[in-house]
Amino acid sequence: MNQQLITRICIALLVVIVGLLLWKQLMKASDGMKLVGFILLGGVGGILAVKYLLPWIGDAFGESLYSSGEFTEQDEMTKAAACISQGNYEGAISHYEKMLEDKPDDPVPVAEIANVYSERLHDPRSAPAALSNHLQSRDWPVDDAAFIMFRISEVYTTHLHDFGAARDMLEQVIGNFPNTRHSANAHHKITEVEQAEFAYLQSQRAKSAATSAEQQSS
Repeated sequence: MNQQLITRICIALLVVIVGLLLWKQLMKASDGMKLVGFILLGGVGGILAVKYLLPWIGDAFGESLYSSGEFTEQDEMTKAAACISQGNYEGAISHYEKMLEDKPDDPVPVAEIANVYSERLHDPRSAPAALSNHLQSRDWPVDDAAFIMFRISEVYTTHLHDFGAARDMLEQVIGNFPNTRHSANAHHKITEVEQAEFAYLQSQRAKSAATSAEQQSS
């Protein structure tokens, strides 16, 4: 218990004791004096409440909010978003890593780190590495583990065009979580990966054909 809190408690107790003593004396006074006393006590009490009690309550609420993990998480998320808007992507990663230190069982910060690597730093190979390290760092609940594994597959498909690795990760989801909604979702995503692979190969063939045509015409 800090010194400031002890001081506030002592002052509050003193006010209560003085108030009780005055109240006891008022009970012995005439009706007119009681009315005057009630008005004075009410006025003094209102002044004390506005000047001391309400600020103390506000301070206590603020301290509890600032010291809570939820506020810390929101604060780091806000700072990370600000860094991204300023182009400070390494700084954003640092804030997400601070969130991981505070809540290592939260998969969201590492997913955001993967997004920064893939979409901002144009370093998509670092994204599945970060996600895989986080996945292997603990025994995850099924939903969180599947969330991370789906993100790994997504990075392989969208940014690295490594469709085999994406399928392998989805096959792991099916094997690790059979007869679950995650398994069913993984089956669906395998189809999406195959479609993405076909479209990618078609585009590569079209680019190759266009390049060959340009070379022949020149």
